[in-house]
Amino acid sequence: MSRHELDPLAQAASTHGALSIAIGWDPPLNSYFAIVQREDDDLDDDDRDLLWIGTRYGEIVEPDTAIDAIRPFSTIPDDLAATLGADRLCEGGRPRAPWIR
Repeated sequence: MSRHELDPLAQAASTHGALSIAIGWDPPLNSYFAIVQREDDDLDDDDRDLLWIGTRYGEIVEPDTAIDAIRPFSTIPDDLAATLGADRLCEGGRPRAPWIR
């Protein structure tokens, strides 16, 4: 599994408070993922999550889809799509288990 932490945009941080932003490739789910969470310890888990995609098998197969989802919250490195593509090639994917729907 790959995971890359990204820096929040100043505007997003001023709107939502301190943010934790991650994007990467998850081989067991055969999907890219993107997570944006508030870093407020007083919030419960449901209130912390601003965005969490790529949680279902094969949900996101293109890195640009995950990148576009976090674009309102994060600075995007120029080489991020290429890095995520390389992560997928390096890590591979797993076949879907027959009991997963």
